[in-house]
Amino acid sequence: MSGPPITAAEFAATRQDLPEAGRWHELHDGMPVLLSAPDDVHGTIVMNLSKALALWLQTQPVGSRSYACPGIAVQVKANPDTVYVPAISIFQGGIPFSQFDAALATEVPRVVIDVASSNDRRTDMRLRTTAYLKHGVEMIWIPDPFKKEVQVIQRNAHTLALGKWQALEGSTVLPGFRIDVEQVFAQPKWWNGELPEFTVVQD
Repeated sequence: MSGPPITAAEFAATRQDLPEAGRWHELHDGMPVLLSAPDDVHGTIVMNLSKALALWLQTQPVGSRSYACPGIAVQVKANPDTVYVPAISIFQGGIPFSQFDAALATEVPRVVIDVASSNDRRTDMRLRTTAYLKHGVEMIWIPDPFKKEVQVIQRNAHTLALGKWQALEGSTVLPGFRIDVEQVFAQPKWWNGELPEFTVVQD
């Protein structure tokens, strides 16, 4: 898209007017950019992590104010503005669930999950992770469906590359969270034509 650079606020206000209703668009240095549409594998990773996060959130104390938002726009740089849309952002503190309906996040997520599922996302991943950290994000998870590994980048810690025999844990940011890396990439049974098992209850 050509034209003068726009701000993050202008991008958020006009995003739905872009092709595909702006679903796969981001703002890079003031210019709207259309990324590749996520494939089924991308969706499976997001679904598996969302389920695991939902179970973990149920174990958290009432009032912990932790919640996950899928596909929320996060401004990571200004002048010119850059807005990324990670697969999942996890917020803690602030007003509970205040970011769910936000066109543009007004708080900094503590954790972002950015799936390296397409060439454009993979090519810019180092730039993306650097921007997230500078913005104040404490931990980044990068599931890589090609390598079947999850990269963990945490502030003031060594970067980890976890293989399918290892477990992804929340560290001190999401204490108690854990999922086997193999389960992050596990395909649902219906992909292979298998139906879920049902228990027959007899009267």
